[in-house]
Amino acid sequence: MAEGGFVQDQTSDNVLGSQSLDILMLECPICLEQLRYPKSLPCLHSFCQECLASYIINESSGKMASASSFSCPVCRRDTEPLNQSEDKQRWAEQFPTNNLAVEMIQHLQNTSMLIMCKPCEKKGKMNIPAKFWCEQTKYYFCESCKVGHHDLFHDDCEPEHITQENKSATIRRKMSATGCGKHKEKLEYYCEDHQILGCHKCIIVDHRKCEAVTSADDFRDRIQTTKIEDLLGELRKCVNSMEILIKDVEEQLQFITEDQITALKSLTDLRTKVNERFDVLQKELTDKLTASFKEEKENLDISRRKCERLMFAMQKTLTSSQDAGLKEDTVGTISLFQRGQAEVESCKGLIQELEKSSRSTSLRHEYNPDILTLDTKTSLTLGEILVHQQQRKLPNTAALSERQLKMTRKINIKVPTDEKDCILTGVVLLSGGRIVVGDDANHKVKLFTENGDFKCDIEISEALCDLCRVDDNTVAVTLVTDKSIYTVNVTDVTLTVLSKIKIQNVTENCLGVTYNNNTFVVGTLTSLYSVPQNGGEATMLHKIESKCLHLASDQRNGRVFASIHTSDPDAVAVTRLSDGTHIDVLKVGVVKGTTGIDVDREGNVYVCGRASHNVIQMSGDGTNVRQLLTSSDEIKRLRAISVLGDKVVITLSKNSDQRNFVQLFQLN
Repeated sequence: MAEGGFVQDQTSDNVLGSQSLDILMLECPICLEQLRYPKSLPCLHSFCQECLASYIINESSGKMASASSFSCPVCRRDTEPLNQSEDKQRWAEQFPTNNLAVEMIQHLQNTSMLIMCKPCEKKGKMNIPAKFWCEQTKYYFCESCKVGHHDLFHDDCEPEHITQENKSATIRRKMSATGCGKHKEKLEYYCEDHQILGCHKCIIVDHRKCEAVTSADDFRDRIQTTKIEDLLGELRKCVNSMEILIKDVEEQLQFITEDQITALKSLTDLRTKVNERFDVLQKELTDKLTASFKEEKENLDISRRKCERLMFAMQKTLTSSQDAGLKEDTVGTISLFQRGQAEVESCKGLIQELEKSSRSTSLRHEYNPDILTLDTKTSLTLGEILVHQQQRKLPNTAALSERQLKMTRKINIKVPTDEKDCILTGVVLLSGGRIVVGDDANHKVKLFTENGDFKCDIEISEALCDLCRVDDNTVAVTLVTDKSIYTVNVTDVTLTVLSKIKIQNVTENCLGVTYNNNTFVVGTLTSLYSVPQNGGEATMLHKIESKCLHLASDQRNGRVFASIHTSDPDAVAVTRLSDGTHIDVLKVGVVKGTTGIDVDREGNVYVCGRASHNVIQMSGDGTNVRQLLTSSDEIKRLRAISVLGDKVVITLSKNSDQRNFVQLFQLN
């Protein structure tokens, strides 16, 4: 390859792609700005010298003063400076400058980057710009030398005109041809023992005892056949994994943000009722809540930044692999291969790290409702902030459609004070493994842990049906013949009735219930109604052909899904309410006698079939329906279902021999 390398004639689309790739490759992964004084680590990732120095200082803070290495900000490979005894503030300066990046930056900034005529240089004329490139002779020519020298002896080839836009490719090839930072020689050999490129001097001085030393071209040919494609496939999978984890971190941040808002509102409401003398107490609790939120937010932000940094690096590697000139660029091909290998290993390691450290956190404000009673003897207090944490399983990085339900536990819901076998008409799964069930046979609402520990129950004087989640501290239950809704406060160990909401101007039995945008939606034998959160007249939303035992809400977009209990062929099984309209999203078919229904945080809808003895999962528009459980799983006559994260709890109807149990499942 001659000086300056081979210059391709590019179309305008290729030019734009090359310029975009140049800009992408010249971006610092830390500050996301154009590289300034770029420094390259042994793993071939480059950073601004200032950014790298700050990163090294921040990472080493809190570690032993004798620490002799740091991890790459992108692939997290352990990296040692050339001189470990030097102050850590100067470690970044020790790493080699990325001269290719410097040249490319100069080109992009329109500095004086000229390619000179080779024949003129030999004549002593050093400043004559070249305008043509000859592939056959591997020389650059000015216009005069092309006519007077090249065309006289090479009339069988036509030199290509050099354009301003394709100089960046020329610069890359020129830098690759003389890329040895130690000897300024052409990189021609590859040592497989040390996995490093070198010039002929490097091989003689540093690698003459190595067993596996080959030419760079031969090694490139070997890895290009299969290993590059395999590596790119792994990189794509790793990018998908990082996208899933980033989305999961963002959702966790959203959840604890909502928890914080709810807790702060609870504090504000209570503060209004107990007057201004509680300012000090309120400040203490607010500070604790804010500190707990800040701590968890910082932890989640750190996890997200790690995932994003690695994902962006892998995306850049994938983008680089699409460069048409890479096939002819030996050093670039090997460098991409090495960088990609490091990033794949880092991705796998980061996933394992997050699997060990991931936890779910809920923030709650709790107080004794008795302090609101005027003649109470309860000490006046603003309650406390509860921070509940538990080990949490990361979302499966495989497609959700590949995940299956696996039973993890059966919990006996019948307690010694029950006079009858249970009829579990409703269930809600809350954070911290709290399970709230409605037992119509014994007119009770009960609280259990996911480990099967019974905590408490409260008696309800009337027949009850569905339960729904209002927030992480509150559930609501419908009273069938009383035509009302009870709201119940849920702690880790207690249940307390907060309010009774009378449903006005509804004459039918009230069955299904869900909470959506500060409003309850209630199902009856023939209709769906909207009920104000604080009570009042109900508004009919939609007429239905059969009774609605259960409803569910998608909190992301306010959609409400109603389960219509029927087995008639082609009758509506599930209808969706949104913005004052309704859409029938599922008809009787794979699922019959629909009962329980719920929506997960990703918008997937879960529906129980009492007559078909199955549980299905479908998208919010009724497409992509698949069965999660069938009668072959020994689950029959299902009634209610509740989904939280990757956990699912199901109850069975009164005619089942498992009527006294709830079934816990894990979505894997």
